[in-house]
Amino acid sequence: MRRAQRDEQFRDFYFREMPRLRRIALLMVGGDGDRAEDLAHDALLHAYRRWGRIRNEDPGPYVRTALINLCRNYHRRRGLEKRHLAEVRSNPDLASPDETRRAYDALRVAHALQVLSPVRRATIVLRFYDDMTEAEVARTLDRPLNTVKSDVRRALSTLREALDDTREEASDASR
Repeated sequence: MRRAQRDEQFRDFYFREMPRLRRIALLMVGGDGDRAEDLAHDALLHAYRRWGRIRNEDPGPYVRTALINLCRNYHRRRGLEKRHLAEVRSNPDLASPDETRRAYDALRVAHALQVLSPVRRATIVLRFYDDMTEAEVARTLDRPLNTVKSDVRRALSTLREALDDTREEASDASR
């Protein structure tokens, strides 16, 4: 079968199955639309890589199984992160105080970034993690400079609130 024909078959399958996979993932990840979209795309990518072997059968069950496994892995990772964070909080001897503080702060920031929209998250990551100027961020994201400045200001405000909330949760948990 020619590649163009194979890709056309997959394209049809993609557009037919994507809404269904997105709904399944949305329910599996507790309503996080962005995460659901990512997981659905990952499952379809998994199917595309094996399209030559699965296309003659009904590929729907294959891709749904892949999606469920990806969702399970996502929850497993989140559970491990939460347990590790709780363990570090309750047992400061696990690491040096500096290592513990850095790990805790990194997890807090990663968690806080999730409350931002994807565009604002990208803006903050490029601006502060990748150390770009606001003009460079604007060019990279193809957004007006003043919009990027506004996004940075609003995102930082949201992050401050989210980080204050996690600090309060941490002090409540340590009591």
